[in-house]
Amino acid sequence: MSGSSSSGSVCGFSFGRNLTKLNYPVEAAVRSVLPLCDRFVFVVGRSEDDTRSRVERIDPKVEVLDSIWPDVKVDGTVLAIEANKAMTAAECTGCTWGFYIQADEVVHEDDLPRIQAAMDYWAEHLEVKALLFRYLHFSLDYQTIDPWGYHKAARVVRLDGTCHIVGDACGPAIKEYRGRRRRFRDPGDSGYLDKHHLGGLVRWARDPRGGLLSPAARIFRYGAVKTLQQLEAKLQMIEELWWGNLSKAEMERRRKERFPDPTQRYRIMKRFRGSHPAVMRDRIAALPVFANTRSRWLRLAFYREILRHGFKG
Repeated sequence: MSGSSSSGSVCGFSFGRNLTKLNYPVEAAVRSVLPLCDRFVFVVGRSEDDTRSRVERIDPKVEVLDSIWPDVKVDGTVLAIEANKAMTAAECTGCTWGFYIQADEVVHEDDLPRIQAAMDYWAEHLEVKALLFRYLHFSLDYQTIDPWGYHKAARVVRLDGTCHIVGDACGPAIKEYRGRRRRFRDPGDSGYLDKHHLGGLVRWARDPRGGLLSPAARIFRYGAVKTLQQLEAKLQMIEELWWGNLSKAEMERRRKERFPDPTQRYRIMKRFRGSHPAVMRDRIAALPVFANTRSRWLRLAFYREILRHGFKG
């Protein structure tokens, strides 16, 4: 399988630093999408570990660009800055599509044909700027999903200069968007292609020939699969990049609000019964189940969560 087909050429892009320290599966992330890509751009920030050498060894298709992260400590904005460096480099390749994959996200090999079919079908529909993926968020181990994580995000984006990565690098948006936003009325001059689901500008990453019954491609997100020590290191990084200009008391308040005790939430999460991407096989075999727990359906905390946030699966 190759990105060079009726879809036009495809350039993957990503960014990151200190990925070993954060225990991110960057090799699996990049390799999972390489069969669809003609080339790949990875922007590596100055790191305190072997991140750069890990990325260099992934594949000859991968071009490594060095970066020094700016001292921006508000809402994770620096992550979007670095993602846009990678996207800008990808746009310079002359490719039709960019495949944006974060270093803790992996695509299942079973989904590659439907992604290819979607890129092929929508390539000549210039109004379509991005393709949406369904999300599976794993927590503490590879058998447990947090169903209250976001359920979709755009990861294939048209490289025509009309989009940029926004927020904390969550996904692409139309630059200076002035059109209608469905359900959301966020301030700012961008229209999120995923969050706002902007009508004809975004489509699901699935085989259009199968209609609405065709399943959408998935992103397996493994950023929270860590030991408690590794998870604490990640949360400290988040505190610095999101709230680094706030007082320690306010940082602590926001952490408790946004990141409740993962060992408590683990008990009400969903058990995963499906198959993982093959590129994750060795990592999965090396990590045992975090804990054996009784069914979430027997816990009052599960129903309290449903009352607060709804049943998400």
